[in-house]
Amino acid sequence: MDKNEFCRKLDEDIDRSHETWDAYSYDEEKMSVLFRFLIRTYKDKVEGFCDGLKVNQPYEEPALQAEAYRENIKIMLERLEGFRQNGYQNEGLLEYYLQQEQNDVSMEVDFTQLRLEFGFMQNISNCEKDEIIEKLEEMEEICSRVLLKRPKWELMRKYLIWLSGKDVDIALKILPIFFKINKM
Repeated sequence: MDKNEFCRKLDEDIDRSHETWDAYSYDEEKMSVLFRFLIRTYKDKVEGFCDGLKVNQPYEEPALQAEAYRENIKIMLERLEGFRQNGYQNEGLLEYYLQQEQNDVSMEVDFTQLRLEFGFMQNISNCEKDEIIEKLEEMEEICSRVLLKRPKWELMRKYLIWLSGKDVDIALKILPIFFKINKM
């Protein structure tokens, strides 16, 4: 297959995968088929394509399996789109990913914005959403107190420890709040 044909096929696969995602993202069977197709087709063509994917356990409930497939497919689609934006080549792909990740971290956040963002996230469970929103409310209450930064920091430390146990994408969204201790 020549490069033009490969690029056209990849574009079609991305579009079809998004359509499948939009129509069937909570269907464990459809997500498993899409997952296997993407792995089989691109694992040897896109550098780092399978890195860090969740292991799907066959004894888990179908809802949990579907959730793992959703998370994996989301990562794989992001990598395919990154591969496409990198000129359909692996050369410089890691640097491209690193640049994209650096651009994703925003230091301009506030509690209301974060609560809304986490409330609408689809790739985390409702239980985790509730926990994050509850912690954000507690942190906001601490930051709004009229205290010097050292006492605020002492009150906020436990939330930093809690945050260290979260997924990197969640942590990077919340972490900038800690830099606002001095400004609130």
